[in-house]
Amino acid sequence: MRSVRHYALCALLVCGTILPIPFLSHRAHAEETQDWIDPERLYGHVEQLARTARPPATETEFAAAVYVENTLRSYGYKTKLDPFSYYTYRKPTSLSLTMEEWPGQKWTVSSFAFGINGTATAEVVDAGLGRAVDFANDASRGKIALVKRGEIPFGEKVRQAAAAGAVALIIWNDREEGWNASLGEPLDMAVPVIALSKADGTKLQKRIMDKRPVKGTVKVEGAVTTKQTSYNIVASRKPNQNDTGQVVMVSAHHDSAGLSVGANHNGSGVAALLEIARDMAYKSIDTEVRFVSFGAVTSGSRGPIAYVNALSATERQAMIAAFYVDGVGSQKAELVATNSLGNENLPIQLLRAAGVSPSDKDRTRERNGAAGYLAAAGIPTGLVTSAGTGQATDDSLSQIDRKQIATATKAVLSAIHKITEQTTPAYPLGSPIGGQLRAESEALQ
Repeated sequence: MRSVRHYALCALLVCGTILPIPFLSHRAHAEETQDWIDPERLYGHVEQLARTARPPATETEFAAAVYVENTLRSYGYKTKLDPFSYYTYRKPTSLSLTMEEWPGQKWTVSSFAFGINGTATAEVVDAGLGRAVDFANDASRGKIALVKRGEIPFGEKVRQAAAAGAVALIIWNDREEGWNASLGEPLDMAVPVIALSKADGTKLQKRIMDKRPVKGTVKVEGAVTTKQTSYNIVASRKPNQNDTGQVVMVSAHHDSAGLSVGANHNGSGVAALLEIARDMAYKSIDTEVRFVSFGAVTSGSRGPIAYVNALSATERQAMIAAFYVDGVGSQKAELVATNSLGNENLPIQLLRAAGVSPSDKDRTRERNGAAGYLAAAGIPTGLVTSAGTGQATDDSLSQIDRKQIATATKAVLSAIHKITEQTTPAYPLGSPIGGQLRAESEALQ
């Protein structure tokens, strides 16, 4: 149960900031979209969110989620506060490998995220790739197992070592390039594990293959794994006539990175989402419009991953387009639309028609970000952002361009109108991608 202090903080952020806004009249709906985008209202949302930093899984992030939820409710939407949990990892304070036969040898070691603490001293034996078949001879029981990267995930190698009775595990890199040294999540069965470079791993394996004795000590101390909880906010507007069975999504994230107040990243994107929701509240539409404000995006895009993993294949297939709005308030920076796949899908085409230039310059950032996870799930996605703007050191209100946020909001709203207006035909649906999203699965091998 959340503390009184927690909800008091939320009240401080929300109280007195959400004013009742009259719904647009039918006559107003007939006028141009641009007439109903209010730069001052947009800036007001950014100002409210940027009162304090909103790191993932904190009370201030939750207060930001409450602000988004209450604002959507004030426009007449039914909302869902969708909690999800994930784990964070703090690296060991002490990490080492020593060998009795090489007392002065400096080994190039590193840790695996979500590895456990522990110290083990024993003979080092080779266990191939760390598969079940490699441990079948029971030679690793009571020993430190040396295994090579590849074929199965790192976490599975650790599980197999623990099941075989090994007291610790050394995984060596068989490639010159680095790796994403992570077990993916905390394991139900584990032993202390360290990573070793290709040069050192080859050297150690050769000595073992030459049947020369190798006795070592693996030490991992001070690592901390913590379970965190964050929230996505979901609201939708169902079609009121001629339902196409399709969904168009507008998304942003309400958390901020570290101690930044996140005015641009991503108070600006949330402001755009809320203003679009206000405009769409009572329009006649033939396509569902869904609004999703993600939590914990700055902690590995946790919110988008949780959201996508909860969708069925049918729900994913129904999503004709997703617009992810992030960092659209930067001064003197061109608005661009980008796509992690590098193609002009429906969102990119519609944004181009609305005056936003397609660009592949930010594809790397998008691929590894929240929009990339939506695209990886088979949802046609377009990221709307300011060209060349990463997480700025000073992401304060002083850096915000009100007109820029308004321009981005108008463009996304124009694109949504092309999909949802009853005068436009339904667009063809893409092919669904079944199963859960396996984010970065190849990097865990």
